[in-house]
Amino acid sequence: MSIELHIERLVIDEAALGGERAGSVRTALECELGRLLAQPGAAGALRGLGAVATLPPATLPPASHPHDRLGMRIATAVQHGLGIIPATRVAGKEQ
Repeated sequence: MSIELHIERLVIDEAALGGERAGSVRTALECELGRLLAQPGAAGALRGLGAVATLPPATLPPASHPHDRLGMRIATAVQHGLGIIPATRVAGKEQ
């Protein structure tokens, strides 16, 4: 299965960057989305979804650790916006 995901515009308040560079956020977002979309259950959820022009605005999940990267948190919000259940929950386990 091939997935094309285009993020044309992502607006982040400078305060949310918390000192991170925008380029680092972009790289972390790309890597984490790739990892999340490769997890079991993601392909099936996306097949049922089809093409999506936009996602509704999402609230970022809170950082569970002081060093949680913003890109990873954004990727998790995108995952939820696409309706993809985290792999650990697919396997019947809670995170």
